[in-house]
Amino acid sequence: MDFAALLGYNEKQRERILTDKTMDRLKEIVGRIFADIKEYGIAGLVFLGYYALVHLMKVTFCPLLHLTGIPCAGCGLTRAFLYMLSGQFGRAFSMNPMSYLIVLFVLYCGYFRYFRGTKIKGFTQAFVLLITVMLVFYAVRMYLYFPDRIPYVYEPENVLSGRIPGYENFIHGMINKMRSLR
Repeated sequence: MDFAALLGYNEKQRERILTDKTMDRLKEIVGRIFADIKEYGIAGLVFLGYYALVHLMKVTFCPLLHLTGIPCAGCGLTRAFLYMLSGQFGRAFSMNPMSYLIVLFVLYCGYFRYFRGTKIKGFTQAFVLLITVMLVFYAVRMYLYFPDRIPYVYEPENVLSGRIPGYENFIHGMINKMRSLR
C-alpha cells in the first residue's frame, strides 16, 4: 500500500520521499559499518600484520598446524572462501564444507547488525551450534582423510617435531593407527 499516494502526494513527491528514506537508511547502515571499523580496526590491523608476517616467513597461516603439524578445524577455510569468490563452489566445499555455514552465519549477523540495526537474535545459540558442528565435521574429516587429503595433511616441518624428541615418531604412530582403523 502506497501511503504517500493516500496522503495526496504526487508522483514526484513520492519519489523524493522514497529517495530521502533510502538515503537516510543507507547513511545509518554506513554509519554502523564505520563505527564497527573504528571499534575493531586494531584487531583487523593485527590480523593483517600476522597474515603479512607468515607470508614473508613462508610458513603456514594456521598457528596450530605450524606448531604441531596437525591441521585445525578451520584449516582450508581461506582457500574455501577464495574458491567461493571465484565461483568454484565444489572445490570450496571440498576444502572445508563449514565455509558455507560460516558465510550464512556472517550474513545472518550482518543482516541484524547493519540492515535492521538491532541486536543479533540468537547469536550465542547460533555461534555455539556453528562451533559444535565445525568440531564434529572436523573429527569426522580427520578420521576419514588425515593425513592423505588436502587440507588434512600432516606438516612435518613443525615447531614441536624440531624441539621434542620422539614427537615425529609419536605422530606417525597415530597416523598409522588411524589408517588401520579405517
